[in-house]
Amino acid sequence: MLLTGCAQSTSDVRPVFKGVVPINDIMVDVIDHNSHMIWNAAAPEKAPKTDQDWHALEHAAVTLAASGNMILIPGPPKDDQVWVADPQWQKFAQDLTNAGEKAVLAVSHRDMAAISMAGDDLVATCEACHQKFKPALPAHVAKPEEQPEHFGKYDQKK
Repeated sequence: MLLTGCAQSTSDVRPVFKGVVPINDIMVDVIDHNSHMIWNAAAPEKAPKTDQDWHALEHAAVTLAASGNMILIPGPPKDDQVWVADPQWQKFAQDLTNAGEKAVLAVSHRDMAAISMAGDDLVATCEACHQKFKPALPAHVAKPEEQPEHFGKYDQKK
C-alpha cells in the first residue's frame, strides 16, 4: 500500500510529441495555404457568398488557430530544434494562434471587416517571423512544375 502511494500517477505523465514533418513544410502546406484563404476573402470578388464558402473559410481559420501549436513541435531538421527553443519563435507561434482565433470569431459572425483585420494580424506575424527566422520570403506559391521536389514527396516509393 505504501509503494502505490509513492508511484507517479498517470495524470502527471506528459506525452512526448514527435514532429514527423519539417516545420517548413507545415508553413508552406498548412499555414501559407490557409492564410491565403483568409487574405483572399477580404477581396470583394473572392469574399464568401455561399454556406460552403463560409465553411471553407471557417476550416482555414480553425486550422490557423491550431497551427501555432503545430510549429512548437520540432520536426527532423536541426533548424526546427533551434527555432522552437527560441523565445521569439514561441511568441510568433502564439501570435499566429491569436490571429487564427480572431479569424475564427470573425468567420463565426460573418464579419468581413474583422476577417480583414485578422488577415492583417497574420501578415504582421508572418513578416516579423520571416524577418528573424527565414528572411527570404517567397514571392509566390510555387506550382508543381516549378518546384517538383515539394510535391508528392510523402507518397514516393522507396
